[in-house]
Amino acid sequence: METIAVIGGGPAGYVAAITAAQQGKEVILMDQTALGGTCLNKGCMPTKTLLETAEVLEKIQHAEEFGVSISSAEAVINWDKVQQRKNSIKNQLVSGIQYLMKKNQVTVIHGKARFVTANTLRVDENSGSERFIDFDSCIIAAGSEPAELPFAPFDGEWVFHSGQAMELKAIPQTLLIVGGGVIGCEFASIYSRFGTKVTMIEMADQLLPGEDRDIAAVLEDRLRRDGVEVHTSASLKMLEAHTKTAIYEADGQRIEMKPDKVMVSVGRIPRVTGLGLDDIGIVTEKGGIQVNEYMRTNLPHIFAAGDVTGGILLAHVAFHEGTVAALNACGTRKQVNYKAVPRCIYTSPEIASVGLTQRQAQEQYGDVKTGEFSFGANGKALILNEPFGKVKVVIDPEYNEVLGISIVGPRATELIGQGTLMLHGELTVDALEDFIAAHPTLSEAISEAIASTIGQAVHA
Repeated sequence: METIAVIGGGPAGYVAAITAAQQGKEVILMDQTALGGTCLNKGCMPTKTLLETAEVLEKIQHAEEFGVSISSAEAVINWDKVQQRKNSIKNQLVSGIQYLMKKNQVTVIHGKARFVTANTLRVDENSGSERFIDFDSCIIAAGSEPAELPFAPFDGEWVFHSGQAMELKAIPQTLLIVGGGVIGCEFASIYSRFGTKVTMIEMADQLLPGEDRDIAAVLEDRLRRDGVEVHTSASLKMLEAHTKTAIYEADGQRIEMKPDKVMVSVGRIPRVTGLGLDDIGIVTEKGGIQVNEYMRTNLPHIFAAGDVTGGILLAHVAFHEGTVAALNACGTRKQVNYKAVPRCIYTSPEIASVGLTQRQAQEQYGDVKTGEFSFGANGKALILNEPFGKVKVVIDPEYNEVLGISIVGPRATELIGQGTLMLHGELTVDALEDFIAAHPTLSEAISEAIASTIGQAVHA
């Protein structure tokens, strides 16, 4: 029986291991830490748990608007219970992956793997022992790690990364967030609603530089209303841990502050060091492992998937890449599909998009058509007391094909599934003209936005 070795137990790794095992292969998975990787243990799942707590707190604070009077004392955050709930959910999900490993007869070794030859791994087990694994094929899914500032490394106390931001002993009174990307915005949304005075600085001229400008502007406006001090086109100049002093430049001014905590969120880098890639000649590119459309490296029997490739650093992309890598390692010929990758940002309001932004579409197609619909005109959004944000649709000028959908507003990360299907199926506006959306639902806003691209929206 062929043996497939998998390095890493995150979204790409554990999905690859299960897929290969289902194809009848002997699979050995190696990881130094708990299964589930950054997403489950220090990223997606814990972050969203804290965001849900913030949502509950916000609902309670606005209960009077729903006709619910709360006569007891003001709602407060019990940080210890918040952490307990977060850890409980995380542990339950880790246990679920452990069960799947046993169910699919995947051998799991906890330790650090390194290539000795192109067909042998040495594993330094966490228990202190050492073993060698011979394999026929290998899938590298070692993940990524937060990028540090060269002049202010993480100390886990004053300067910390997003994983450490969920393990704080107490809610800080003041917080400086360096970086206005997805992670920075999510934590600004969390801690500002927990009562922290948050300051954000972002080098680009808008938050969420990869998203549609007017969609990002809605979030920036909401963050400001929640008390977040936002500085775009700003640059950090100094972080001095001894005096707990930060200096940054914004709006032509040099500003000094002394925040209780500093979270640095300036990107993530593929985790390639210590794997022995150079020893066996694996080619890397821009910091990540170079792969083709089959997730194959320059060595035909070695594949890589997920963040370690330096591609799209999203868990659901890692799931897909891990599946593709495993199937090809088992002899199938399957390509990755990046045509319709949803991008989800779990702030308040949520943002989700798929396909091209308006600017990107204009660069490729010229004078594109756009359509919008505001949640302020959507009945379900009014019922939820979340009548802010909008849906924006971009279509190509020749065939009316849907090129991109961006949503900012309630349940955006759930609604984007419809848009993902549209792009995956290369649907056109005329193919969607007779689509019937349930009423009252938030998804009606998508139908209205699509109709507005050809001037047929009724409620706009």
